[in-house]
Amino acid sequence: MKHQVIPFAKQINPGIDRNDPQAAVTAIELRFPGTFSHKAWRVIRYMEGVMFLYAYKGKFIVTDESLELTAYGDGTYEKPFGAPRWTGQSLEDLERWLEQIADEYDKLAEVPGWETEQPAERILRKAPWHELSPNILVKLVRSNQFVGVKTYCRKHGSHGRFLIKEVILRWLLEAEIGAVKFESDCGDYVKIVRGVDSLQFSFAWLSTCGDDSVKGFRQDITIPLLSVQLVLDDGETQKYLYIPPEPCARIITCHAARTIREIVKDKQKRRALSKGLRDCFRWANETVTLYPDGKDSFFFTTKSGCPKNGGLILHEGVRNGYPCLYYCVHT
Repeated sequence: MKHQVIPFAKQINPGIDRNDPQAAVTAIELRFPGTFSHKAWRVIRYMEGVMFLYAYKGKFIVTDESLELTAYGDGTYEKPFGAPRWTGQSLEDLERWLEQIADEYDKLAEVPGWETEQPAERILRKAPWHELSPNILVKLVRSNQFVGVKTYCRKHGSHGRFLIKEVILRWLLEAEIGAVKFESDCGDYVKIVRGVDSLQFSFAWLSTCGDDSVKGFRQDITIPLLSVQLVLDDGETQKYLYIPPEPCARIITCHAARTIREIVKDKQKRRALSKGLRDCFRWANETVTLYPDGKDSFFFTTKSGCPKNGGLILHEGVRNGYPCLYYCVHT
């Protein structure tokens, strides 16, 4: 597959299927692949906040901010019409569709906010395909009574093998959720925690320096139980690509429910709030509680106390020569 399917770690935009409401809960919101062409990403950036990608019923679906997954309605007051922007079988087809839109917008040259020519240096700065991927390739190899774990990532390169006794891994497979084991190998250390359907490894890769100091880094990965089981039982070498979840705080909104209900009535404010909640609180292992603070803004506190409190404030600005609304955090 040319493009990788990557779901959002936190599904905050549930899709809507008025033809089959029960099935709508199975829709998974996906990231637009960073491997899409420059031309396709011009459209994605232009449509930011009004275009969403889902995997639903064996198809890929692109919809607008209404989040409609299927066509429904006849345009009447009782049954307003709604439909997705695009439906297809592959991400390659989606990439071609986006490129066709870019070509059409370039020809029109009068689409508000559309940049017909984008400087190369700006593309290099913004394009996600030029960023170092945080993904970690893990290789599990059984050797005698040990399992060797080797990791590779763009940031730190190749590390391993870290040898872990088979008996420890078998014990963890049968242990209760939350069980912990510690292991060391040639000056490196690992903490292994039994998860619901996976083992969570936290490696400390260390190296000594000439001045008697120690340097290193921490590397956290999660490996499915099935991959570990296959290595132990069948001796099959397993390769697994670990994709770290996005750091995202848990947001409690019950105290500000009345303010939010008023905001969602306005399309522009609703879009700004959705993007603000998505982008402004990318804090791992944090809990943020929102409280009303003025007409369309919020006061918040955090569980960790860093920051202790702050504000999620609605601003008016100009983007590409057109007025826009957006939320920013003030601490």
